Amino acid sequence: MTDAPDLVTARPRRTRDDEGNPRVVADVEGGAPLWFSVPAAHEALLTDRADHVAVALLLPAMRYGRDLHIGGVVTDSLLHRLNHDAQSLVHDVHPQYRRITVTAEEAAPAGVAPAGVATGFSGGVDSFATLTEYAASDVPTSLRVTHLLNNNVGAHGDGGRDLWRARFDGLSPVARDLGLPFVRVDSNIDEHYPLMGFMQTVTFRNAAVIHALGGGIGRSYHASEGTFRHLRMPPPHGDIGLAGAMTFPLLSTPALTLESTSSGMSRIERTVALIGGPYARYLDVCVDADPNRTTNCSHCWKCMRTMLTLEIAGGLDEFIPTVFVREPYERRRSQYYAELMASIEPNDIELVEYGDRHGWRWGAVPRGRATALRARHWARESTRSMRRRLRR
Repeated sequence: MTDAPDLVTARPRRTRDDEGNPRVVADVEGGAPLWFSVPAAHEALLTDRADHVAVALLLPAMRYGRDLHIGGVVTDSLLHRLNHDAQSLVHDVHPQYRRITVTAEEAAPAGVAPAGVATGFSGGVDSFATLTEYAASDVPTSLRVTHLLNNNVGAHGDGGRDLWRARFDGLSPVARDLGLPFVRVDSNIDEHYPLMGFMQTVTFRNAAVIHALGGGIGRSYHASEGTFRHLRMPPPHGDIGLAGAMTFPLLSTPALTLESTSSGMSRIERTVALIGGPYARYLDVCVDADPNRTTNCSHCWKCMRTMLTLEIAGGLDEFIPTVFVREPYERRRSQYYAELMASIEPNDIELVEYGDRHGWRWGAVPRGRATALRARHWARESTRSMRRRLRR
């Protein structure tokens, strides 16, 4: 039990938004309702259970130390895990989050798993890797993707809903070419994560979407952020997506399997696989939140990493000028080399090693800058470590 007032929700109900899209809504005592919506053509995907509400609100409840009571039916196995191992994992990533008690108006065994298989499709390197593997005709029917999703759960920064719609429209030709429904899932879940950070909570946001679609989806794929050899728990307050392979099983039920995918391929292998592919022109890795941009910005860290990988592999020209622009990349490349060689992130180390194997010339100036950046990093870490010891 905690001292803060309980976070209490009503049984989910169906409404329609101003555009006629079906919406599943759970009223929240003392706060804004939590809702998810899909186009009318996909209403059959929406669930009648409240599993999505429990998954969506677990982290806010823990963050603010409020026991969570969910109106409606929650699958009994999910409710158990949300009270035990799921909270243990979250607490390891976010030590300031408090353990809480999660209850439901009714707990019931899982029903029959629907036949639908979904994966999120953002046009990024990782989502293309999952799509390539699981939309292929030789994949067993039980595993083959039947629905592509594009979720509005807070990933679009200042661009918000306009950027989300622009990205969806830009990727729609891929779905049409594959003959797959492309489901636009809208939500106000971001309103329920105040001061919590997107990457620090991303796994639960996207898992909540899948549970909201539990009326028609029985399996979902979530692209991993790295290879099996880099699988690890995130550092405190870090990117919870790094623990996806451990988190998604805890958020699954007998009727809905959530899986982390593509860990058999490195980020470099996933990127290089796009060279010569039929959908290379749709690649969208950029963090620029401008909904009016027509290419990737070619100077943010994601663009720089992707462009450098393609350049080392000899395939960058294929992506210019439709996907990337050369000039911003070349202007920032020397500084990026230094940041890359100074980084301790596994994907960055892997890219430096990839360049070394291919005889890439990093240059003396970036190497010198990298040495200075590493020294400053370790000085900061030593200071933080000393402060932590003094607090004990």
